Amino acid sequence: MKKCGLVTGMILLSIRFCWSQVIFEKPLSPRNANYRIEVTLDVEKKQIQGHEILMWRNISEDNVHELQFHLYMNAFKNNQSTYFRERGGRTGVLGKKKAWGWIDVTSISVAGSDLTDALEFIHPDDDNEDDQTVMRIPLSESIPPGQEIQVEVDFITQLPYVFERNGYYKDFFFVAQWFPKVGVYIDSAWNCHQYHAVTEFFADYGVYEVNITIPREYIVGATGLLQNTTELGLNKIHHFRAEDVHDFAWTAWPQYRTFKETYHGIDITVLYDEDHSSSVRRYVGAVKNGLDFFSEWVGAYPYPNVTVVDPPTNCMAVGGMEYPTLITVGSYWKIPIGIKIPEMVTVHEFGHNYWYGIVGNNEFEEAWLDEGITSYSEARIMNKYYGEETSMLDFMGIRMGELAYHHSSYIRVIRKDRILRNAWTYIGGGYGACSYSKPALMLWTLENIIGRDSMDRIMRTFFQRWKFKHPHSQDFIDIVNEVAGEDYNWYFDQVLKGSNELDYQVASVWTGKERTPKGIFERNDEKVVLPGASMKQKTDKDNYRSVIKVYRKGEVIIPVDVLMVFENGDRVRQVWDGKERWIKYELVKPAKLVFAQVDPDRKLVLDSNFSNNSRTIKSRRGPVARLCTKFLFWFETTLHLFSFFG
Repeated sequence: MKKCGLVTGMILLSIRFCWSQVIFEKPLSPRNANYRIEVTLDVEKKQIQGHEILMWRNISEDNVHELQFHLYMNAFKNNQSTYFRERGGRTGVLGKKKAWGWIDVTSISVAGSDLTDALEFIHPDDDNEDDQTVMRIPLSESIPPGQEIQVEVDFITQLPYVFERNGYYKDFFFVAQWFPKVGVYIDSAWNCHQYHAVTEFFADYGVYEVNITIPREYIVGATGLLQNTTELGLNKIHHFRAEDVHDFAWTAWPQYRTFKETYHGIDITVLYDEDHSSSVRRYVGAVKNGLDFFSEWVGAYPYPNVTVVDPPTNCMAVGGMEYPTLITVGSYWKIPIGIKIPEMVTVHEFGHNYWYGIVGNNEFEEAWLDEGITSYSEARIMNKYYGEETSMLDFMGIRMGELAYHHSSYIRVIRKDRILRNAWTYIGGGYGACSYSKPALMLWTLENIIGRDSMDRIMRTFFQRWKFKHPHSQDFIDIVNEVAGEDYNWYFDQVLKGSNELDYQVASVWTGKERTPKGIFERNDEKVVLPGASMKQKTDKDNYRSVIKVYRKGEVIIPVDVLMVFENGDRVRQVWDGKERWIKYELVKPAKLVFAQVDPDRKLVLDSNFSNNSRTIKSRRGPVARLCTKFLFWFETTLHLFSFFG
């Protein structure tokens, strides 16, 4: 900080003045965690020297006796951190290059009192003594409700070799989760979890004023808007400001190419590797589609800009991630237009600016509220702008939509785990499917049950009611019940909070000529002998009896339609409540049954096996259909393995 000299000091003074004038002017959020950060990047050491001033206001009704901070970068400090333990000790490139990352707090004061010696590391999730991703500062005096305090921190951050959302590669830098970040005091306790192998983040809203000092040849992008740049010898100071956000990330690289466009008053900037130039227009188009869709669907985008970062090919580890007003994507040289990966990743990460950025979900504990709702939103957008059957792939005669993609992920973990649980506790790789695909299909199924208009009102109500706040899952469920006008707890109890399988099957179908009565029958208290039909009798008015058996193979119970189609074109549709294990339909019609189908409109996209949903009387294509189904599953699974979005 001393290197910045008088010029930097004058800038900081001006920041303090403008902040005091603007910070409470029509705030969108509580703004209870506001940061002024001054950093200098040493491009040779790959190290950041930082000074942070945090203004934190107690918006709870409790007296707060301590502060807790995330020190996320310490996850990459050694192979005994909780992050690497959960990865089985596999450190990958960090271990090979011995390019660890870490963050040291060299001094901290609260309300003018030096509390550096009181700093202690805690590990609230697993008691791992080697994990230093959360620190605690006990206070000599408690902070009463409504009171604001000032915390000053000096810190050094060592960036790791590019790895897991951040780091450096030669002269490329992506800097995320890099500064001491205060936790969230909520529900009468600090919510400040350790950095886990699969979890993302949770923080309060505020205003960020950040000065980044870096050699002048570097092109810098960051959360918020660039206010100005100041020459300082061989360096430049880039001054960024972001309002009503809960995080700040930035990137720097001398070789960035820049594309800019303004759309409906929103500045769109793409920072990209020149080798990826063929994807730039695709990114911009996807951002525009996202802006249009979300603004009409749930509410206006409240920020003045969006920055899209496409890192160099060797730095794809930072691709596919979201930060307020700044998203990272990922591309390769000339991806064919029919492979929609650039669009899909852009739409997904932009969607996070709504469900992670504006609606501040707790991604540690209820990741589906962010990832799942974002994946559902992504599917809606991709289907609308790129086609329901081609929203992911339309290449060399092969087509695939978003729902097929999510289904291929979902079916591998149906019974392994439930959606609603702490993100770091999923078993055996279940985080991805249970946070992304399963909740996306859960929401899509709900939409099919209650109708798109009702679902749209639910999503808009949820966004408007909880923007710049921290909702829980029950808050979403309450809005569903409110807008739909009936209790859907039965649905969420099974699908959100349970791990059972939904699978309806047409087990068997039979049709045959109805036998004419033959024998002795009681008619009006008299015995009557019916001789049956003559062999010479015409059969143009013969009736046929059809028997259809439908099974509920899984444990999830959702009402379902059953369709029966006959040779003369008649169609019979019944609604089965699904409560029993099976149901049998017997119908006598003047035509033979052709086929029966459960869930003919495919409303229940959570059904684990669509191939058993229908059965025909005469099936000549069964073996071929089964082979095609197996091939599609293999192909979808292969694509899923190559997905990399966050």
